[in-house]
Amino acid sequence: MIVTLSGKLAAADETSIVLEVNGVGIQVLVTQAVFRAMPSIGQMMRVFTHLHVREDALVLYGFMSEEERRLFQHMIGVSGIGPRTAVGILSAIPAADFVRAIQQEQIGVLTSLPGIGKKTAERLILELRDKLGDGPWSDTTGGDVPSMPGGALRDAVEALTVLGFSAREAELMVQGAYAQLGDDSDVQALIKLALATNIAQKGERAWRRNG
Repeated sequence: MIVTLSGKLAAADETSIVLEVNGVGIQVLVTQAVFRAMPSIGQMMRVFTHLHVREDALVLYGFMSEEERRLFQHMIGVSGIGPRTAVGILSAIPAADFVRAIQQEQIGVLTSLPGIGKKTAERLILELRDKLGDGPWSDTTGGDVPSMPGGALRDAVEALTVLGFSAREAELMVQGAYAQLGDDSDVQALIKLALATNIAQKGERAWRRNG
């Protein structure tokens, strides 16, 4: 089983990225969380992965965190939820909000998600309510930013929210910057790289749409 993949970002479109690993380009279908933390083309990045085996293909799915991948794996164990539907759900709602909707039986929230009707929502609640009770997503709405001496990561997140980004967007941007800079990074370096990466991503997406 391929559980993580690290390589140079070679390409990206609306649903997938291509990582170049030892000279081989590997396509990975990813969630929006991965896109939001994606570095510029040519930069190194790492994703958590799940290899889905079909009769006609092997499809690799990529996630921002191990927790996101675990939730995906729970979802595809439910009858009627395929991998693409699960990725669509994770791209449309934060993991903690999805878990909360399951635990509190919020049918309206679940049926607003792509590919989910009332019967499927009821099935999700029935099959996942007990499984998701003790997960790391239980007490957070956006996922944890790694801790760091001096609270540099949290300070960087707060600075980005002041600039107008949502808390979730800011966390993902800082996570991506931290993944490139490592433990020696400070607040200013994190903010600078996070903003630069965000601008580069917007430019690349605009280029792909217009090209």
